[in-house]
Amino acid sequence: MLKICTVYFDGFYTPDYVSKLYRSLKRNTSVPFEFICLSDTNDIEADVILPYNHHDKIKKHWHKLKYFSPQFAYQNPGDDIIIMDIDQIVVGNVDELLSWPVKERELLTYGQWWNAKLPINGGFYKFKSGSLKEVWDNFIKGANFWQNHYYETGRVSAKYYGEQNYVYNQTRENNIKISLTPEKWLCKYTNDFKENVKLNRTYREKFDAEYMILDETHPNIKMVHIAGVGKTIHEIDEQFIKDNWK
Repeated sequence: MLKICTVYFDGFYTPDYVSKLYRSLKRNTSVPFEFICLSDTNDIEADVILPYNHHDKIKKHWHKLKYFSPQFAYQNPGDDIIIMDIDQIVVGNVDELLSWPVKERELLTYGQWWNAKLPINGGFYKFKSGSLKEVWDNFIKGANFWQNHYYETGRVSAKYYGEQNYVYNQTRENNIKISLTPEKWLCKYTNDFKENVKLNRTYREKFDAEYMILDETHPNIKMVHIAGVGKTIHEIDEQFIKDNWK
């Protein structure tokens, strides 16, 4: 069984982010999956909704790490687990992405072609259920420390950020193999015009493509990640979003 796992809590995004991701995945793949969301509302579309506890010592998107525990989200031995952020838009067929094989002790994540601080992307993790359980086990032993560590040491710019820094450190300390999806499958986009111009130019040059995004996305692109602190999908008035985020 393939389980696609997400987290939603009231605040920066709205429940339709979850529902639109779920529907767009359904529209763009023939791969069977179960869509699970850890959520503080039932006003979303998902196959399974798990309760998000605001009084838990775990804060915000750090709840994603719960999915690394084989005892969470009704996991069974042999299940493939994908953890996805909800600030993404599916713009092409994702059969290859969702079915990309992973082995024990391996973490698959997005290949990134822009300048990124880390060689992993927290918007997409895939692994075998239970094979990376120490990511959760080590975190829960010192949750308060880890949730503040990367902000207090200046590695991230906002409090309670740094989850992907933690996951990357765990891969290094525990000899976990990192594998990357083809870079051209992923597009980064923001609600900053100048940044988007630069991203478009970089994509065209790197992949010898005529464009990254005009009114539509380049055919090579499967996912668009609206990445960055303070970046939202609903504030971007672009045709490709109107066509795919629904």
